[in-house]
Amino acid sequence: MVSFFSSESERVLVTVQDHQVSPRFDMTLEIIIAEKGLEGGTLNEKYFLLAEPSAEELCNLIQKENVQAVICGGIEEEYYQYLTWKKVKVFCNVIGPAGKGLLLWAGGVLAEDTIFQADGALPPK
Repeated sequence: MVSFFSSESERVLVTVQDHQVSPRFDMTLEIIIAEKGLEGGTLNEKYFLLAEPSAEELCNLIQKENVQAVICGGIEEEYYQYLTWKKVKVFCNVIGPAGKGLLLWAGGVLAEDTIFQADGALPPK
């Protein structure tokens, strides 16, 4: 597979289910891989549908596409440890629209354990 990204960009993989960040890394079937340029803002996005859910295949794709960050809901400890060992920043326990998660990541303000709505507001407690 030939990468469609430039070597000067930062890449993120978002696990997606029904336009939301997928609640489980190992059960996702849809992903977005996006790149951020040196000045910020997402430049390119590519959408993938996987044939079956597989955390191992996601980890392989993350390495093959030189992804530096992952945005997901829950992730099993062994995959979290593997990805961080490979120097991939994992934003786990993120809940909300996948597009909003991408915007927050591109703006440099996304953090783990973030819950947000499409308008950016946190849900009422």
